[in-house]
Amino acid sequence: MEHFFYTFADPESYDEIARWKADPGDSRFRAIRRGLVPVVHADGWQYAQHGIWTAARPGGVPVTGQGWKIHISVTPDNFEALREKVSAFCFARGVPFKFLARYEYVWLVNAKYAPRQVSGKGLVLYPATEEQSIALSGELVGLLADAEGPRILSDLQIDRSVVHVRYGAYTRRYCRTGEGKPILALEHPDGHLVPDRRSVPFKAPSFVVIPDAFKPAAPIADGPVPPYRIDKTLHFSNSGGVYLATDRDTGRRLVLKEARPFAGYDLIGGDSVARAVKEYDAMRTLSALPGIPEAYDQFSWQSHVFTAMEYVDGTTLQEWCAARVPFLVRPDPFAPPTPEDIRGYREDIDAILVKVRRAMDAIWDRGYVFGDLHSGNVMVTPDLDIKLIDLETCLPEDEPRPFPGAPGFTDLTRTGRAADEYALCMLELSCYMPLTHLIRMDGTKLRQIVENCRTWYGLSEEWADRMLRAARRADTALDGPVTLASSHLDDSLGFETWAAQIVTGLRATMDQDRTDRLFRGDYTGFSLSPVSLATGASGVLWSLLGTEGLDVPDLTERVTEWIAVRARESAHRLERGLYDSELGAGYALWKAGRHDHARWLVETSLAKDRDGIGLSVFSGLAGISLAASEMASGPEPLVPEGLAEQLGAELAQRARAYLDRLVQSEQPDVSHFGLMHGVAGIALAVHRHGLRTGDTAAVDLARELLEFELSGYVRCADGSLQFNEAGRRSLGYLEVGSCGAALVLAELTRHEGWTSAQASVVDLVRATGPELMVQSGLFRGRAGFVAGLSTLARNGIAEERARALVDRHTRQLGLHEIRPREGELHFPGSRNFKLSSDLRTGSAGVLTGIAFASGRRDSWLPGVF
Repeated sequence: MEHFFYTFADPESYDEIARWKADPGDSRFRAIRRGLVPVVHADGWQYAQHGIWTAARPGGVPVTGQGWKIHISVTPDNFEALREKVSAFCFARGVPFKFLARYEYVWLVNAKYAPRQVSGKGLVLYPATEEQSIALSGELVGLLADAEGPRILSDLQIDRSVVHVRYGAYTRRYCRTGEGKPILALEHPDGHLVPDRRSVPFKAPSFVVIPDAFKPAAPIADGPVPPYRIDKTLHFSNSGGVYLATDRDTGRRLVLKEARPFAGYDLIGGDSVARAVKEYDAMRTLSALPGIPEAYDQFSWQSHVFTAMEYVDGTTLQEWCAARVPFLVRPDPFAPPTPEDIRGYREDIDAILVKVRRAMDAIWDRGYVFGDLHSGNVMVTPDLDIKLIDLETCLPEDEPRPFPGAPGFTDLTRTGRAADEYALCMLELSCYMPLTHLIRMDGTKLRQIVENCRTWYGLSEEWADRMLRAARRADTALDGPVTLASSHLDDSLGFETWAAQIVTGLRATMDQDRTDRLFRGDYTGFSLSPVSLATGASGVLWSLLGTEGLDVPDLTERVTEWIAVRARESAHRLERGLYDSELGAGYALWKAGRHDHARWLVETSLAKDRDGIGLSVFSGLAGISLAASEMASGPEPLVPEGLAEQLGAELAQRARAYLDRLVQSEQPDVSHFGLMHGVAGIALAVHRHGLRTGDTAAVDLARELLEFELSGYVRCADGSLQFNEAGRRSLGYLEVGSCGAALVLAELTRHEGWTSAQASVVDLVRATGPELMVQSGLFRGRAGFVAGLSTLARNGIAEERARALVDRHTRQLGLHEIRPREGELHFPGSRNFKLSSDLRTGSAGVLTGIAFASGRRDSWLPGVF
């Protein structure tokens, strides 16, 4: 749940959690203490807020260096008392420290979906030496002996207390990982920087010896060892793990669900243990009902509570649908699904939903509500039986709800059985079209999705009427016109008006006073340069400047000015790739003829030290080489020809060694694959360098790289080749998967007639045609398919099929359009949780892809295509 912290501050956009102040009118947080934590002043001490923390230090000397930090784990109940005790302790000893700045942040770091590395951390002390850290932690164990709190998983726990320690940096410094990505850093004794990893479980840096005082105590016997063998981890959250296990006594397969004490807090103050007890009670109470898994046992071990329950042999309803829905998977992806395919799927869904309804009716009849029904909490067996799993929120109807429910299946205005009935309606709708996240963003989406489902699947008007009446908002009419097709293809609107509405949306949400972003984008953008191509301002500028039919000189000038200022402010950052740094901003401005702004950005970025940088198109040497080669040509080149060739040669040399390591590894990580982050993109850049310089060895290397990429692909039910993401799912996207690989394979094939031994372009194109897509973005959505297929068609590769699929996707684009206000058009970003304007996930990427497909752009993927 890496995006969790970015979902609170803004109802429409991902944003930094430090901007969040819980709204007193938000019903979700009524039971949570809110507000700014007061600062207890002491003479000579200085205070400052940094992110979610308030830092306190004596005198004017800043905290620097590194060492054994002391973390105090807290709960929402004891934070205030611990803060007072620890503050006084630090004042008396002159020890710098920090504490969570707002009371709602205390719940946040302890919440069920909080990142496990930060769980429980409420106060942090910065001892000056190792000796002081040992002494202070010992004192704190005595001072806080009565306190209880969660185990901080990234730390060493001292004497089973709330006191924890971890060796780490006291101030922010950065270095690169082995893959070339920026990461917080420590200083090695020899002077160079190494990653400061917050690993779970704790692992000390290689150059650090753990003091005896910090070494974990031997586990205390906690009664007889439970008779279960853990075979596999199924899931981790801050609440604990879920494991596939075997009963040693009986040989029975089962699921063990772990609950960590004082962790995974809900919205009414319960921790994961409290919910585990209630879940077990509910499962035992409802055990005779249809669809309820059997609960075998509940026990404590090493202070954690475990529930042993029935293992359901099957898949989640979400996975079941994704593997069978005919508008996503069918034998011939180039032909429409047959009436028989549609009818068979509809009949299976009806059979499954009848059993879900029966289970829900039985739960309601017992006076309970399920509380968190969604497609991930329904298991479907091979014979289409169902089981409802994760009964943490299955409680008597009159008890307060610990969670509001899953996004896309929740209406916060409904409670009790009415909330369950809404979730049941959304569950049914999501089986046909999993776009229910969009309904809360736009009052017209419910009717549009329902009507499209009825048209696609041959559902009745009575079905549509039932869906609308069960799920409509009180302020939404049931009648009136509904747009089924993509609105920009409607003759009454046209491309220019459609694009102008996107521009209106960009203007409405642009904030020039912010330094961390100009337009809203993906949550990953907060770790990149604010001017980056992928998630920053230059991606939006690229889209606007290169699209014919837009008359926005005032807007582009304002964006250009913002980039020029912010790029200089962020030029010190470690990012130096095409899509994550100011290099991309310089490239976009150069393509637009803004050479005055572009030159400084490009020269500054290319002058940065490249030691340790990765090889990818997104953030590494492949992207730099592609951009530099292009900017070394033309009437006003920004890059010397010699430097461009040097970069290409360096890329080829390093790519050779990189490929050799990958071939020798037993199981390469999934991060090594794909156009934007992996070997497919590296192959493209190496190939272009080889052709440009006449280096035949580089051309051969590019082919080897692409063959390695394709070795990670599998044949799917529709005959397509898709990237196999460690057995979890198959991917066909531009960023990673079939679309990106098809573009690289097509380019390599055009020269000298080379063909891959493992795939053809058509094998890969077969994955790019589904009518049903969850996301609309450029990198991992429909817009990327539109642009990629259009590129193939322009080059005469699988032209007829590619153009047919482009037409199919553009007809369905309207399903993703969001109009929260009159005249504004927006698109949802990654996961469909929030709206986004960026190139990677949002409106700028959609505009770019459609403009290219309609002949209004010459290029669409900066530096690449």
